[in-house]
Amino acid sequence: MRFYATIWLFLLSFFLSLLPRNAEANDFSSFLTANASLAVVVDQEYMQRRGENILANFQKILSDTIRENLKNGGIEVKYFSWSQIRLKKDFLAAMTVTDCKSTWQFYESTQQTSILLIAITDANCPRLPLNRAIMIPIIDEGQELSQIILDIKVQQILRWKTAAVLLDQTILSDNPTLVESVVHESVKNHITPFSLLLYRIDDSLRSQKKRTVIRQMLMNFQDNVQTPRQFIVLSKFYEDIVEIAASLKLFHVYNQWLFFVLNEELRNYDAVSVTQNLEEGANIAFILNATEPTGTSSINCTIAELSMAFVTSISRMIVEEQSIYGEISDEEWEAIRYTKQEKQDEILGYMKDYIRMNSKCASCSHWKIETALTWGKSEEHRRYQTNLELRDTRNRNFEFIDVGYWTPTLGFITHEVMFPHIVHSFRNITMDILTVHSPPWQILERDSRGDIVRHSGITMEILKEMSRMLNFSYILHEVKTNPAELAAEEMQQTSNLTDDLLGSLTFNIPYQVIETMQSSRYFMAALAATIDEPDKKSFNYTVPISVQTYTFIARQPDEVSRIYLFTAPFTTEIWGCLVAIIIITAPVLYFINRLVPMEHLRITGLSTLNSCFWYIYGALLQQGGMYLPKADSGRLVIGVWWIVVIVLVTTYSGNLVAFLTFPQFQPGIDYFFQIFSSKDVRQFGLRNGSYFEKYSTQITTRDDFRDFVQRAIIYNNVQGEDIGAVQDGKRVNVDWRVNLQLIVQRQFEKNKECKFALGRDSFVDEQIGLMVPKKSPYLQLINDQIMHMFRMGFIERWHQINLPSMDKCNGHGGMRQIMNHKVNLDDMQGCFMVLLFGKLCTSTFCIYSKC
Repeated sequence: MRFYATIWLFLLSFFLSLLPRNAEANDFSSFLTANASLAVVVDQEYMQRRGENILANFQKILSDTIRENLKNGGIEVKYFSWSQIRLKKDFLAAMTVTDCKSTWQFYESTQQTSILLIAITDANCPRLPLNRAIMIPIIDEGQELSQIILDIKVQQILRWKTAAVLLDQTILSDNPTLVESVVHESVKNHITPFSLLLYRIDDSLRSQKKRTVIRQMLMNFQDNVQTPRQFIVLSKFYEDIVEIAASLKLFHVYNQWLFFVLNEELRNYDAVSVTQNLEEGANIAFILNATEPTGTSSINCTIAELSMAFVTSISRMIVEEQSIYGEISDEEWEAIRYTKQEKQDEILGYMKDYIRMNSKCASCSHWKIETALTWGKSEEHRRYQTNLELRDTRNRNFEFIDVGYWTPTLGFITHEVMFPHIVHSFRNITMDILTVHSPPWQILERDSRGDIVRHSGITMEILKEMSRMLNFSYILHEVKTNPAELAAEEMQQTSNLTDDLLGSLTFNIPYQVIETMQSSRYFMAALAATIDEPDKKSFNYTVPISVQTYTFIARQPDEVSRIYLFTAPFTTEIWGCLVAIIIITAPVLYFINRLVPMEHLRITGLSTLNSCFWYIYGALLQQGGMYLPKADSGRLVIGVWWIVVIVLVTTYSGNLVAFLTFPQFQPGIDYFFQIFSSKDVRQFGLRNGSYFEKYSTQITTRDDFRDFVQRAIIYNNVQGEDIGAVQDGKRVNVDWRVNLQLIVQRQFEKNKECKFALGRDSFVDEQIGLMVPKKSPYLQLINDQIMHMFRMGFIERWHQINLPSMDKCNGHGGMRQIMNHKVNLDDMQGCFMVLLFGKLCTSTFCIYSKC
């Protein structure tokens, strides 16, 4: 029996060890069976340094609150006057009044015993985690700035790593810990290091001197590349700073500006009037001192509010437990009742709700936050420009929204990020985009009513990805042409559908697009345009999205005749040496066989010069012979000859395969400078509207480019392109390489053979970009997104999909033709000529023998 009992105990302990570690029993008592336990810790040494003694008041306030407001259940309270006390895990919560360092030490100890901490402590103390504790700093009136900035960092309201702080000398003197709060860092509290540039403004200066100092200060941040910078402004001269910074173009999409508006300036504050001279795209926020002057702020008042909040939270928990317990069984209650952690989370939430709704003490210090929504606001306001009632002189590019507020009790309570455009970009607003149908850059598909139902192409793919990255939707507006042009276009399409040239060019921009972009009525023009003299245009180009090069198309050179293919592996000198060694080797073999001293070593089959010649020739063709020399001297000659034969035959066979596989062509036109030296080429063609024409006549110094343009025939359609003359070798056309590849590809698909060749060199790089209004604040932003797409490989992929790849007659396409080449009659005609020549010689010798 003992053996079986031992086995069962072993199995039981084994299966218990397999249970998860976190499957612990809920050993914390319910409020229905036990009172809540609260520890009150008041550091007497800390209060003596402050010149206050509140322990007795704390006891009276808390006991009165419990007696008057807790109708169900109870709270067991224990008081301690030493902050280094270590509480047991039986306590549900603890209220402390001690300095900042002791508060954090006490918090760390309570985390080990899972105790909810409600702390009253010094000002300028990093706030305890909001999801695990409540911390109320004791802040004197007018000294909130340091705690506000510290809470900004602790609560990660701003995730900055560097900032320029512009503040008045008076504010710095009144808040000596302000700079320390800005640069405060802590790995334990997840406060990241912060690089600070501090600029002090002498607020005793007046008028022009003050503005000169501010301008000199801000000019240190002026650049042309829109480097992201962050600014914190604590100055009563904030209106002057906004005006001067705007004149220096420091309000752009990458800079962030945070202004503190103090109480004495609040009565004159008007966000719209302050920003009326700013353009859209700025990131600006204001923290406004909205403190009520009639508020009451004292430690006793704060203790009373915290006591009331805690007691009412416990009372609500007890009522909830009673309502649930009365509806279920004891077993179900034990399974679903709150754990200690869940109780603390509920109490913490109830206390914050109570303080937020009923606090009258520390919350008299109240700062609200406003931020500006500026990105794309001109698009929204433009839709209401026809309404005269909405027109006024105020800035329609800005809309200020309430972000939240700050109080010493709860810190920052926000329902929106402080700089929404930095996080959410355009916040999914709808932008108007201008475009035209121009494959393969912009491909627009319409329904029966003429509405755009689908869009694709390189530019459209860039637009789709940009809208995703910058978080906006868009409406495409196709450029409208006048009725005459539209009718002409329809007539051309109905009369001759094959008259259009393959491919497209981007140099000539429709004048309707230029006029529309001048009015800045659209966010951007999603159409490919050649970047040409950007400083002289009434709009801006983005960075290049593509670079297209020019080349020429000419007739494919004729293939060299293969009638003498069998002689191609060796040069004339090699063939001459081969004949010579045959002529020399045959007599050598004959004389060696004749001069053998012993009769039995002589071979009768090699006794004549004619027999030795045919033997050497047959060995060269690897036919051998019926006789072999018996003497060592003769065998040595034959052995050396066979080595020569092996080398010759192997080399010849390998080279013959190569000449069969890779055809040879007659000299053609490979480079641009060879065009004029060709005797067959009589015409030169250039596509109308190409950048090459302007480049050759106004920019480059190359005379051959200029001569070509002067002699070229400018064509607009297929008839003018005269591709037949190019195929005949009488004409050379210049165009984008991709456009010419389309011609080669179409011809190859039609005839299954290569009739054209493109030049080996590419010349005149034509940069292609998108179009943005001249004064658009988003040019740099758009450029950065395009560069990001380049780095990710998106644009290269879209080029591969939408533009023709290397044509089938060059590169990999030509290699595939070689690998799939079948030997035809042209390849074997030389072999048949040799056979015919051999037959004629045989017939001649036969006739000669009979005669």
